Amino acid sequence: MLRKLIKYDLLWINRVMVYYYALTIVLSVLMRIAENFTGSVMGDIVYGILRGFVIAAFANVIINAAIRIWVRFTQNHYKDEAYLTHTLPATKAQLFDSKAISALISTLTAVAVVIVCFFIAFWNNDIYTYFHNLVEYGNAAPIIAGIFITSLLEVLYIVIVGLFGIVVGHRSNNGRMLRSIIIGMVLYFALQCILLAAIYAAGSFDDSIKAMFSNNPQNSIGLDSYRTLIIISDVIYVAINTGLYFGAKKLFQKGVNVD
Repeated sequence: MLRKLIKYDLLWINRVMVYYYALTIVLSVLMRIAENFTGSVMGDIVYGILRGFVIAAFANVIINAAIRIWVRFTQNHYKDEAYLTHTLPATKAQLFDSKAISALISTLTAVAVVIVCFFIAFWNNDIYTYFHNLVEYGNAAPIIAGIFITSLLEVLYIVIVGLFGIVVGHRSNNGRMLRSIIIGMVLYFALQCILLAAIYAAGSFDDSIKAMFSNNPQNSIGLDSYRTLIIISDVIYVAINTGLYFGAKKLFQKGVNVD
């Protein structure tokens, strides 16, 4: 039953997202082609316009993926559809896990599309040189991969915070959506402060990390410091995401108030 639930969740989420993915890929390819015509006034104008469209398309993919995940969760469990959903031969744990797994898959897909399109549209020798210098002429691949993994965990964190906010907010009798939004936003910023506090604490052992919080940073952060930052961020994001998942699931299993 869980497999069927995940299937229908993914179909609902991606029946619209697939168009956003296709549009983002097409715009990225057009931008790469337009790069060959820069140097002329018209070529620079077209390239600049496409560049803006591509960046907007990246944001659009991430934002709309998150919104569709949240809308699917809300409609399926708390709105009119809930009367049918909660009569299915599935436990509340399975109902929640189907949304959590489909959210994970959809987030992975959205971030993967953005990463691929980033390489299509933006990757060039200048960016390669920047990362090459960043790692002190070492292998830049692990740092680049680490940045992308951290970005994925950040987006997943936003999605899970939203789901947690929906579960907690809909346990109230009134103003459920408003409560969900407020709880989600407060929780997001509170947990981000925890992440920053952990990075600041790491600055006690690494002067280059500590310099990031000074008024006049010297941009002297080294390769080891980048690795430390990525590892700290990833570990904390994994811990937070795991805690939010189990917390929301436990509250969901205690009962659902259908509108």
